[in-house]
Amino acid sequence: AESERLLAEARNDLKAAETRGPDGGIDEGMVILLQERLERTSSQTGFKMPRIDNGGGSLKMKGKQQGNKAAGKKSTRYQPTFRQLTSPSGLKVLVGRNRRDNEAICFQAARGDDVWMHARGCPGAHVLLQVRRGTPSPTDADLQFAADLAAFYSDARTERRAPVTTAEPKHILKPRGAPPGAVKLRKEGPTLLGRPEDVSDELKQAREESGGAWDETGYQKLGGRSRNKKRTEAVLKESQAKKRADKRQKRKRRQQAQGDEDEWA
Repeated sequence: AESERLLAEARNDLKAAETRGPDGGIDEGMVILLQERLERTSSQTGFKMPRIDNGGGSLKMKGKQQGNKAAGKKSTRYQPTFRQLTSPSGLKVLVGRNRRDNEAICFQAARGDDVWMHARGCPGAHVLLQVRRGTPSPTDADLQFAADLAAFYSDARTERRAPVTTAEPKHILKPRGAPPGAVKLRKEGPTLLGRPEDVSDELKQAREESGGAWDETGYQKLGGRSRNKKRTEAVLKESQAKKRADKRQKRKRRQQAQGDEDEWA
């Protein structure tokens, strides 16, 4: 073939150039001409010329230097801030704090035998029960623990029981153009029932301190909207109390006026 002929000629010329230079050394001019010829015929031969850095180092050395430069740069990959908890059997459970965490749980942290969970039909955190080599198989208690977390960290937190969807990581897909954290499932696993009220008091306290409270009727936010609502209710109560006071005053004045009329009659 033509490509094989060109490469064979290049090898012969290179071998000849090794002894044609001054004092029996390399003929640099011949090497340069050979390099140019190989570059011109690279589309036929598929030959790729190794790059040489300015200091005469090889491509390998240049690659190493570039690697060192890259190591000095900050990674642009998202660094998750998962909540990390431990199931009754000692398995690690990850809970997303935001959309990017949820995305990372699905496509960075999840592995083959892990169990992914999400409260069905409402916004909420993605939860991952990690099942790795050397760890015990998840028990019913482990699955229930993770399902309770999925329900607690969702809009179903006020429910006594909430359905929780499960799936294997290999069935989690990212729809084209979807925002971070939005996924679809190719195949669902068994549906579990999460019980938000069964999570630990420590988690309830943490949510209360971050702007929420838990009572017998369920979890209630005490964030900005609730604080505004509370102020609005206080103003309304004050207004109603003032109206009642005004009515009492009017009634009292009418009674006094009626008494005066009786005296003058």
